[in-house]
Amino acid sequence: MPKFAVGRDIELFKSFAREVVDDVVENIAVLFKVNLDETKVNLYGEATNKTWYPGVELNVLINKSPNTAGYEGFGADTSQNVEFRFDRWMLEEKNTYPEIGDVIFFDQSYYEIGNTTEVQFVSGLPSNNFSVVCETFMVRKSSLNIEERIK
Repeated sequence: MPKFAVGRDIELFKSFAREVVDDVVENIAVLFKVNLDETKVNLYGEATNKTWYPGVELNVLINKSPNTAGYEGFGADTSQNVEFRFDRWMLEEKNTYPEIGDVIFFDQSYYEIGNTTEVQFVSGLPSNNFSVVCETFMVRKSSLNIEERIK
């Protein structure tokens, strides 16, 4: 790898990455961002009922850990951690950015973002960052109020 990458090189890497994620892998996840203007918080800055902006479909690379089951007296409770990797330029095009507390819908489950990082630099320059990595954990649908409940 050369020490200095010119703009042409970065554009080539960007086009390769976009083709692999969008046309070969084809994983689509939906990102729901918290609507901070509509969400009511209590005295401690906590929100029991969050409101959400409409979801944005994004192509993503996924690294799933196996499901684990915990038993706490009321039956099995499933949990899972998943790592989502988003193309940074695609996020800019869709005018969105995943943040801690946002929710991702994938494979009929919801995952709350616990941490985000940008660590894939090309030629060591932060301006040449390729992806946003989100570490998430599975959450219950009933605690989110994203889907309308059937009455």
